Amino acid sequence: MELKLIALLTILAGLAALILLAKRYQADIKTFFDQRASANPFRMILCGVAAVAALAVVALLSPAQLPVALYKVSLVLLAGYLGYWLDVMLFPYSRPTGYLARNWQNYQGFKESEADHAIVAGYEAVFAAALIRRALVIGFCMLAVGLGL
Repeated sequence: MELKLIALLTILAGLAALILLAKRYQADIKTFFDQRASANPFRMILCGVAAVAALAVVALLSPAQLPVALYKVSLVLLAGYLGYWLDVMLFPYSRPTGYLARNWQNYQGFKESEADHAIVAGYEAVFAAALIRRALVIGFCMLAVGLGL
């Protein structure tokens, strides 16, 4: 019974955190939300709700597995974070944002028939390679930790 209460409190705390984050970043959300479906910051909310629901089912059906599941999720998230910093340390002069024509943080908004962010002419392939490299480094770090569990 205590674990069911803990699971319910965890779900409520997660929902409260989402509400607080939405309130805190309300102006950013309004700025970022435009005509593109991919610009919606809540585009993955259904996946988040499904994950929380699955976690609640695990908590109800097999409460002993809840700490194990949370442990695994936390390790994989930590591996993703460490993978990002590993990429930054290994390739300090090849950050993907370094190939953009201007600082992307200063230019929010969407213009029809234009790219979201301009890339310096001649560096399109290098930019794509830097993006793929970063995704691979992060993904392989997460995979290594996930397989080690």
